[in-house]
Amino acid sequence: MAGPEVPSRPRGRVAAGTHEVELRRLALQEATHANCDPLNVQSLIWLFRAYNAAVNAQAEELRPLGLSPSAFNVLMALHNTEGRILEPCQLAERLLVSRPSVTGLLDTLQAKGLVARRPHGDDRRRVLVELTAEGLALLEAHFGSHYREQNAMFADLEPDERAQLVSLLRRIRGATPADLRIDELVAT
Repeated sequence: MAGPEVPSRPRGRVAAGTHEVELRRLALQEATHANCDPLNVQSLIWLFRAYNAAVNAQAEELRPLGLSPSAFNVLMALHNTEGRILEPCQLAERLLVSRPSVTGLLDTLQAKGLVARRPHGDDRRRVLVELTAEGLALLEAHFGSHYREQNAMFADLEPDERAQLVSLLRRIRGATPADLRIDELVAT
């Protein structure tokens, strides 16, 4: 039994230059769900596609180092912090991941000698995570290829477009880590 005929285009707005196949898929989704906003669906799909493309490229780049993109992000967070020391909870907040996820990453990185855990000076219940000399050397040796890959990834976007992309992504609810929230910095 055939269902109702679905239009070839959604009624709601979509991005300019949308492929015909994508238009049909969005029209079907819109026709079957009353609250569906095709532009929101399209935005999320392309955000996920871009994220997956970036993570897959980074995973390929990091494979020779034996690191995952998540582990590399931990090392970069430490590298880009004064003193190159953070608490696990600070790493979790900065990377927008759960504390158990950070614990697993730290276990792996510590086993490789790239980070070290040490007791907190003021509170024995807390731990500090420090980038080791080996971790720093690994990052420094890899930065050339890392930044070449980033440059290639964004080669088709002009600087103004990249700046606009960053500005737009910052406005997605939940995307900004606590230490970068301007409203909280102004309030303190």
